[in-house]
Amino acid sequence: MPFPVVRPKHNKKLLITLLAALAVASCSPPPPETTPQPQPTETPEEGQTITLITPDAGNISSAQKSKYQIQTRLTDFQLLSDTEGLAWGVTKNALRLYLTRDSGKTWTNISPASTVQFTSNPVYGQDIFFTDSGNGWIIRQAFGMMETIVLRTRDGGKSWKISPLSQGGSISSIYFSSPLRGWLMAAWDSKESRESKALYLTEDGGATFKTVMQNDQYSPKSLHPAIPVVGVTGGMVFRDGEHGLVTLNTSKTPELYHSHDGGASWYEDDALASAAVFDQYDSVKLGKPEFFSSDSGWIPAAGKKKDVEGTFYDGLFTTDGGKTWVYHPLHLGVRTGTNEDVPPTFLDADHGWMLNGNLLYRTSNQGKTWEELPLSEVLGSKLAEYPEIVKLQFISKEVGWLLIEKSEDRRSILLQTTNGGVNWRVK
Repeated sequence: MPFPVVRPKHNKKLLITLLAALAVASCSPPPPETTPQPQPTETPEEGQTITLITPDAGNISSAQKSKYQIQTRLTDFQLLSDTEGLAWGVTKNALRLYLTRDSGKTWTNISPASTVQFTSNPVYGQDIFFTDSGNGWIIRQAFGMMETIVLRTRDGGKSWKISPLSQGGSISSIYFSSPLRGWLMAAWDSKESRESKALYLTEDGGATFKTVMQNDQYSPKSLHPAIPVVGVTGGMVFRDGEHGLVTLNTSKTPELYHSHDGGASWYEDDALASAAVFDQYDSVKLGKPEFFSSDSGWIPAAGKKKDVEGTFYDGLFTTDGGKTWVYHPLHLGVRTGTNEDVPPTFLDADHGWMLNGNLLYRTSNQGKTWEELPLSEVLGSKLAEYPEIVKLQFISKEVGWLLIEKSEDRRSILLQTTNGGVNWRVK
């Protein structure tokens, strides 16, 4: 049957209807403006195939709950106990954060809403911190028209609350001594060996923050000396609610600053300033301080020598809560190549591990001697595929995790050992 012919008067009615519809549309409020997001042009991210427990699975230890597998590229992790740990990465500007309570057999997706956009991969101690598997914080750094925000959870990631943090610069360190008390260090006007710094304190779990230190305001009569502008922050830690420690790296020798009043006042460690422990190096950088207990802790030190290619690693150790620090050479020789910037990891003042090439070394006497562990077939084969070390951490003398990657292919893999590094398996 032929289609009916449209008469001119019908065309006129159709035109009037169309114009009216366009007029209504033009008067409607525009959709919310969003910041344009960069579209990925690289090859798809690949890496870990992990077994997720669905959000409604409830008790994650129940074998009867439904599970499904996903493949994701992990960019960082943190062990919380022998069996609990976090791992995460960013996919299409959304943070994918996972929690395991059974040594990686299954994972729970505890990611914040995908509407909270990330332009870089968060780093533990800088953008992410958990005091335990229930209480955690995530910093979404400012970008574009978006301000810095703090996401916080008190139920293991089942829900996240958001607090704005109106300040300039970027957050360089985050640390919580308890689920309620924590600090954020911000830096701006950063140059090679100097930066303006401010410290923010929360006493309500991250709902609100107040400024307790800022060093770009000259106050010669202040009763609370600040951390100087000269020096770039290497890391921050608080042994408890009052005693804090910050490492500073300058163009000359590194410095230590400590606080005894919750971060309001900072004083240089005179013992380190007057010591000649780093005279053998032309330059030294201190890493993030770490406390194994209320009294015991260490700081990795990376040294460079003139006309010698590579990095030497030593350590500063304390047994009195940071009142004094003792320099200990770690006798590791020079480290070169792809993983030159990866320091050793220590569980306590005596026990540490260092991965060099495809061999893992272990010490039980603070680095005086190192034992070469037997070559692990799994570790060797995975390092051949993923030659870049992202992070190595041990939570006990037996349990450790290792994240390795091939960044140019956007691929990574997470490994676990349960016998001190002798054998490894993919998580």
